[in-house]
Amino acid sequence: MKNTTEFEALEAAMEKKKRIQDLEVAVPMINKKNRINHQEQEEVDRITQLPDHIIHHILSLMPLKSAVRTSILSNTWKDLWKPMWVNTTILDFGADFAGDKPFYLLSHIINRLLQLLQTGNNKTIDIFRLYFDPQVQFLPNIQHWIEFAVQNGVKELDLDFTLETFELFFDVVQSRYELPPCLVSCDSMAVLRLGGYSFELPRGFRGFGSLRALHLTRVRIAHHVLDEMLLKCPMLEEFSLVDCCGSCSFLFSAADLKIKSFTLMDCHGAKKVGVFVSRLAHLQILRTCLLPDFYVLELEIAPVNFPITLPNLIELQLGVCDQYPGGLIAFFRYWNFPCLEKLMLEWIPPFCTWMDWTEESSGCVFHRLKTITLNGFYGSAWQMMVVKFLLKKAVILETMVLVTPKEGIDAYQSDESLSQAKPNVALLHEQLLPLPKVSTNARIVLHEHSEDDNSLFCTHDRFIL
Repeated sequence: MKNTTEFEALEAAMEKKKRIQDLEVAVPMINKKNRINHQEQEEVDRITQLPDHIIHHILSLMPLKSAVRTSILSNTWKDLWKPMWVNTTILDFGADFAGDKPFYLLSHIINRLLQLLQTGNNKTIDIFRLYFDPQVQFLPNIQHWIEFAVQNGVKELDLDFTLETFELFFDVVQSRYELPPCLVSCDSMAVLRLGGYSFELPRGFRGFGSLRALHLTRVRIAHHVLDEMLLKCPMLEEFSLVDCCGSCSFLFSAADLKIKSFTLMDCHGAKKVGVFVSRLAHLQILRTCLLPDFYVLELEIAPVNFPITLPNLIELQLGVCDQYPGGLIAFFRYWNFPCLEKLMLEWIPPFCTWMDWTEESSGCVFHRLKTITLNGFYGSAWQMMVVKFLLKKAVILETMVLVTPKEGIDAYQSDESLSQAKPNVALLHEQLLPLPKVSTNARIVLHEHSEDDNSLFCTHDRFIL
């Protein structure tokens, strides 16, 4: 608590110092002593008088950007942040650090900070995060920074080249920067996040022996490259593909994969995803944006092989389309998750064409499912059918959270296909209360949309860089 108070006091002092400097520029003829409040001086002095080791500890709790800003407080503070920096193991040059600085200035700042870091004793980097523009004039710098991270045994590498200004030209951005050769020989790396890359592997690639997490966002990657990555990363446990293109088929040669968490989002045209998932015997967390991705053609040919069982899955996140709720019921007929504890459903507007799933009742039962969250709930007949199905099948359910759409329930009343939607939250709540529940401890919570509560929403979008 004390550290938090000191941290807040330091932030307040910095803001006051900035206001004072602005005032000095605006009113240069006013005597400084008449403009500085005596209490403000005492607050700055009180923090300055703390022992250096306490100040260093306070600075260590602050983001790098804020710590560097303390240098404007006074000559005493000018270099106090440097000891913290030269021994840091986290180099966060992400979007927050970049702010709205021009990239030529940002490049100079990063080079200066890395030079300063070389004067310290630490030779290991835990996290290196970079948000930058991969234009031609910056490529030598980017190459140097990545080499610096690799040479210092980086454990987690996060390279984000998906600038908002280039989102409309995604295909152009993807072809701008390829994986540097030094990176593919990094044996220390356990986590790799890439955004905005054209992903290629050099000849003789021997794999990432220590890699446990691979997250790709807006990356162009060919099927054979992804196949080789999975084959030569035997320790991989987390794997996510978000808004990627180039790999349409998920038929891979790697066997006995140890993947425990798999995320697939907005990878249009992906095929054989269901076959891939069915082979992940260790899978514990599964997140996807589209339910039809897990349709397995073979179920029509050899239904005797179904249901497919994922014995270790404990968390499932799915996108569900309002036009075909029977697809969700059919999904649980062909897939079995005996250890499932948490289910999150994201209701997706009916913008796409889905396969004609049968609405035949499923015989599945959820013996361990305790928590269900359904986002985008407005009370349509299809949604109510899904709610009733889940309440009937979850035998030890504790909580079902239904989150209304961001636009509100009334926004869907004009759509004829959603004519069953209730006019307001109160009436919808009355309709939910009498629904039968197989679990005597189950409670239904109707929650209005809130951007501030991340726990209510599917987490697959958190992998977006």
